[in-house]
Amino acid sequence: MVLPFKRSAAAVAVVCALVGGACFAQEAGPQSIVVTGQRGTSAWVRAESAHVVVLSDAPREDVARLVEHLERLDSLLRVYTDDYRPKSAGPETRLNLVYLNDVRDLDLVAADRPANGIALFRDCTDGTQGFLVRTAPLAAIDDDKLVKTPLDEGLSYVSEAYARHFLYRHTDVRGPSAWIEGFANYFSGVRFGATQMVIGRTPPGVGRYFYFLDQGHRYNLDYADVLGPRPFANLSDTRRRAAGVEFEARSWLLAHYILGAGERRRKLGTFLNAVHQGAEPAAALRDAFGLDVGAASTALWRYRLQRAEVMRVEQPPGPPPEIAITTMSATSGGFMLADAALKACPAPAQGEALLRTLTTDAGAVPNVEAGQLALNRARVDWGDPAAALPWLEKTARRADAGADVLLLLARAHLKLAARLDAGARAPHLDAARAGIARARERDPGAGAVALAALDLSLLADGKPSPEALDGVLTAWRTGRDSRTLARAAVLASCYKVDVPRAEHILRTLENDVRDPATAAWAAAFQRRLDGGLSLADIAAEMRLVPGAGGFSEWTIDQVSVMRDVEYNAGLEDARGFFEQQMQNPDPSKALLNPPTSR
Repeated sequence: MVLPFKRSAAAVAVVCALVGGACFAQEAGPQSIVVTGQRGTSAWVRAESAHVVVLSDAPREDVARLVEHLERLDSLLRVYTDDYRPKSAGPETRLNLVYLNDVRDLDLVAADRPANGIALFRDCTDGTQGFLVRTAPLAAIDDDKLVKTPLDEGLSYVSEAYARHFLYRHTDVRGPSAWIEGFANYFSGVRFGATQMVIGRTPPGVGRYFYFLDQGHRYNLDYADVLGPRPFANLSDTRRRAAGVEFEARSWLLAHYILGAGERRRKLGTFLNAVHQGAEPAAALRDAFGLDVGAASTALWRYRLQRAEVMRVEQPPGPPPEIAITTMSATSGGFMLADAALKACPAPAQGEALLRTLTTDAGAVPNVEAGQLALNRARVDWGDPAAALPWLEKTARRADAGADVLLLLARAHLKLAARLDAGARAPHLDAARAGIARARERDPGAGAVALAALDLSLLADGKPSPEALDGVLTAWRTGRDSRTLARAAVLASCYKVDVPRAEHILRTLENDVRDPATAAWAAAFQRRLDGGLSLADIAAEMRLVPGAGGFSEWTIDQVSVMRDVEYNAGLEDARGFFEQQMQNPDPSKALLNPPTSR
């Protein structure tokens, strides 16, 4: 099975003609924003649009600009990936994002934040959630200044993180890493004005690295390394920091080369299909673009200096995005980040600590719904699910109960049913079944709902129901960013004796070098599949619970890394200078009368 590459070169040519060409967009008037709220508000707001739900403690005007930017970026990414983005099997669930006003709050979400981590997408059983950071106020840009206005560094990282995750969420592309990082960095420089947009600008960190090299500093990688499986294998820790940004910069340059011209965009499908089918990326690059890896460094460096263009083009036609913003009460706002951290599958120690904290803090304000939701989520995941039932059942009886509460209630009943003998499970199973059905009505594309339905059928019937299998496959075709869902989709395909689909998903998982554990499971399961599996074997594999920890997809603050690289390079230059002077002193600079102290 190959990736379905079709039409994006033509679509991009239509949408992204240079200004003055044959592309005409509708006037994009001011965005439509509806604001609701109450007295005594906190800094936290909730913003909803067609594709995202954003919780944020940033200023409301910046949240509105962020959501508008993401909606326009999302539309642009759909154009550029049209050739290899499988069509959704149903309505898409919106992506949950948290836009933080302080980068240090990332440490409250993930204790393992890497040095200079600036954005995080966390893949968990309940779905994927993104954590982005505001670094400065977001300003509107006039159309005629889109090319020259300095790029907002924080918005570049937001765009990079969103574009990278877009590939994981909507396509089967998992390699090569150089293409994924180049794609993400290429779209990190996109900016939108009133009716126009700019594409192809150099991201701040990438530009700083190229300037560093232009000053005569040595490079660490060539394209054989960049396209290889272990690009940093032979580098020291100090050089590896510089090489990390160099990898991003060279990947951006490769993506700019491919996406910057229609004739090369038309060959992108050939390249990605070859890699998906197991070809070496260097060989696929040569076959698709005629670019030999040994000559790529020189050819792409020349392209950067002579032919890399920045395009200012009309925005795609269509109405401006609609954004609904709800302000939070002063008491509710304090629980927003804790609830988001719980949904980000924290480590056991962190989850248990959140339960203790929320038992005290939320327990003191029993009428604050946000606090009770966070507390009872912690009870279901890290404490006693039975203690969560009274509040969840009361809230679920409301006509406006959301999918989140209904699914949480169903999971609580499933956990309690699993602890009982088969004959005593019926009340909990019936309650879980009702909660899942209502949650599916609210959010039909949610992978978490499909996974809960699969767990229910296994627990109630001892085998997966056809409806549960179909639900998993539909959810996976709608959003492919969950490893847990992808694993379930493999098993569902096998149970339905659809081996080609199972092997296609397994190959996708094996190609994802960022997640060695899941890649190893996929390779091992492929071997088992080759040897033959019974339906009982597949159902037994479905019952195995993957590791509770989620997968973290980090975006790194490249400018901060470059500051360290420049500082260390300066120390190295100074050290070399003094060593040279010690070995070859200049007699003309000797002190003939050394100073004395009294």
